[in-house]
Amino acid sequence: MRSLLRLLHPMAYLRRKALYSGLLGGQRRWIIWGGAAWAVRFVRRLFGTGEPVSVYTRDLDPGERVVVLHNEKVKKKRKRKRA
Repeated sequence: MRSLLRLLHPMAYLRRKALYSGLLGGQRRWIIWGGAAWAVRFVRRLFGTGEPVSVYTRDLDPGERVVVLHNEKVKKKRKRKRA
């Protein structure tokens, strides 16, 4: 459901329309709109949007400690081992 909503987002529509009508269809105005839409996406990803979201909070008692771990993303494809 979430991926469907992402496809209906106005900026996603502009990027998609620019790709098909602009780059593949040769319409110059869609290339310009697409460049603007991709630039907005790039700037948002570069600087982030909004405040960070707190995932978990808890008050610590005296003597307790906090351990923060970062797990790497699981690769979708595994490399084949050659025999």
